[in-house]
Amino acid sequence: MPDRHRRSILLACTLLALTIPAGAQSRTRPAKSPKPPDPKVRYANGDSEAQRQRREEARLRRECKGRPNAGACLGYTR
Repeated sequence: MPDRHRRSILLACTLLALTIPAGAQSRTRPAKSPKPPDPKVRYANGDSEAQRQRREEARLRRECKGRPNAGACLGYTR
């Protein structure tokens, strides 16, 4: 009986000893290499005020077909 008791205690201690190193691993993070800077955003066609106005007039001409002199369409239906 005492031999059986010793074996079970020895088995429990062995299992406990085997589980501890698995959970106690080092948690240090590897050194990160520096991240390259993000590329700068460049716009191919920056809008000037004249370009915006031409585009707005073209839009009004397109949208105002068939609605003579109606609100914002005044003068764009010719």
